[in-house]
Amino acid sequence: MQNRRSFHPTATLSLAIAILLWATIPLFLRSFIHEIDGWTANGSRYGFAAMLWIIPLIVFMKRGMVDRKLFYYAIIPSIVNIIAQTFWAWTVYYLEPGMVMFLSRLSLVFTVLASFALFPDERALIRSPYFWMGILFLVMGFIGMNIMRGNLSADESWMGLFIIIGNAIFLGLYGVSVRCWMRGVKPWISFPIICIYTATGLIILMIMFGDPSDLLDMQPHRIVVLIISSIVGIALAHVFIYYAIEHLGVSISSGCQLVLPFMTTIGSYFIYGEIFSIGQWICGIGLLFGAALLLMAQRHLGEPADPVPVCEVPEIEEFTSSFKKE
Repeated sequence: MQNRRSFHPTATLSLAIAILLWATIPLFLRSFIHEIDGWTANGSRYGFAAMLWIIPLIVFMKRGMVDRKLFYYAIIPSIVNIIAQTFWAWTVYYLEPGMVMFLSRLSLVFTVLASFALFPDERALIRSPYFWMGILFLVMGFIGMNIMRGNLSADESWMGLFIIIGNAIFLGLYGVSVRCWMRGVKPWISFPIICIYTATGLIILMIMFGDPSDLLDMQPHRIVVLIISSIVGIALAHVFIYYAIEHLGVSISSGCQLVLPFMTTIGSYFIYGEIFSIGQWICGIGLLFGAALLLMAQRHLGEPADPVPVCEVPEIEEFTSSFKKE
């Protein structure tokens, strides 16, 4: 096993790139809200990303690098991702990008709760004071930011709150499901499969509930922007973060992602004029402080040499171990 305490320049650069790419996603999505609906934005963006990855996946398959069992194991993470992405695409239709990024950090709570159910070694977190303080700050910060935002009496605001909570739940479950079912698989093999499955589901939803014909009314340069957002936020960002997690660990990778809301909010200020009140900043920083405490609790728990989840899939690890670089 690689020593994660040593400096890994490639993984560190990969994490930095992933964070930079992810910070732009709500900014891109917000720009499409007057041109296409959330269903169409989802289906088209994931469709472009799937087309980008399908050829490399076929090459990997021809080289014998893809176990057929992976197509079975990828089903559950893909279903979770379809639901998470559906909520995610609609968040910017009700909330501004900076607010979306801050509130989506609530997903860490559901990541931890799902880890309790699937990874027995993580249940020791319950005894950590950092864990309970982190939960408290996260929930208080989340509620506070929504109260400070005001207008919660409006149906649209309640819908935005429901969507961001739904996104947080399934975003948290997505990371855990990938860790559980695709454990030991290289990211450039696992993500293309999940991406293609997810794209298939989202395209079906787009056809059923969206209006794909709106894509034909978009200006050519806007189609280019849509494709760029797909490449940046889906095709590349996921692989970079998978690689970072593999070499740096979940705690470091997740901890560094706490800068995402600040980066997105700065971009949203210059692009959309989004401004937080002092109260919102206080609650938002409190929310991130709670997330940091949860990560500290996980770090304090330590990383077992070989945690065994409920959904253990040793066949994958045995098969893919032969493809790992020395």
